[in-house]
Amino acid sequence: MRQLAVAAGITLGFGLAFGLGRPVRAETPVAPPPAFAPPPAAAPPAAAPAPEPAPAPEPAPAPEPAPPPEVTLPPEAAPPPEVAPPAPVPPPPAPEISPPPAVAPSPPAIVAEEISYEAPPPRPRLSLAVGMGATLDPAGFPDGTHPLPTFVAEGGFGDGLTGFDLGAYSTSASGRFSTLNTSDFPVDRLALDAFGVLRPAARWHRDDQRYRMRLLHLLAVELGLGFERDGTPSGSGTRFVIHTGARAEFPLTAGPTSELRLRLGVRRAVGLYTPVVAVGGANGGQTVAVGDSTELFGALAVIF
Repeated sequence: MRQLAVAAGITLGFGLAFGLGRPVRAETPVAPPPAFAPPPAAAPPAAAPAPEPAPAPEPAPAPEPAPPPEVTLPPEAAPPPEVAPPAPVPPPPAPEISPPPAVAPSPPAIVAEEISYEAPPPRPRLSLAVGMGATLDPAGFPDGTHPLPTFVAEGGFGDGLTGFDLGAYSTSASGRFSTLNTSDFPVDRLALDAFGVLRPAARWHRDDQRYRMRLLHLLAVELGLGFERDGTPSGSGTRFVIHTGARAEFPLTAGPTSELRLRLGVRRAVGLYTPVVAVGGANGGQTVAVGDSTELFGALAVIF
């Protein structure tokens, strides 16, 4: 742009100098030309020569890049000299502990005791049994043993290895035989026994709940003491007996808290002595010696 402006300025200067520098000539009267001749055409002024354009400046040569500086590697560092470990510092002396100052004892704080409720041990299971059977009684029968009806009631506690039971046994013989036979003098018996029950297999495979194992667990033997009253229509006597017996129970139902069982039992009453009972009626003055007896019975037992 600067070069074009310089060239235009130079051209304008030459034009002004050319117009102002021309001499002015005096006009002389010229005769009018004939009418038919056209006036001579004026020659156009000569155009000023165009100035030569200035030569373009040569571009500056690009600077040569400087060579990269030489990198010198630092010398290898020498290994540090071995330094002897410092001597161990002795531990500081233990500070002297002065006894605490005496403080007046404070009254004991009343703290509510935490009450822990522990589950009580399980109570022994109870049992009640009622049934009937027969007493094999030879007393009052010259021809040997005769069966007599018997009523049985038992109750106790303990259904594991051991237990304790009470039993009542009543035999009714009066009026069941013909009075024409003057040789028979049956005796009525009423006994109350207290005895222990032992189940030898109760803890053998205790968790096995198969039916045959439950039968095995319930097999028991009995041993205890009893008191018996023996009587006829015209006399009576008493005796103490040793209660011996055995039982087998068949579960009819099963439950976590209660069961119903069929109990089959046998009782043998062994007298500590033999009472003598008088016999009345036509055979007044006769007596009957009351010996041992055996009961066989069945009962329904409720365990709860």
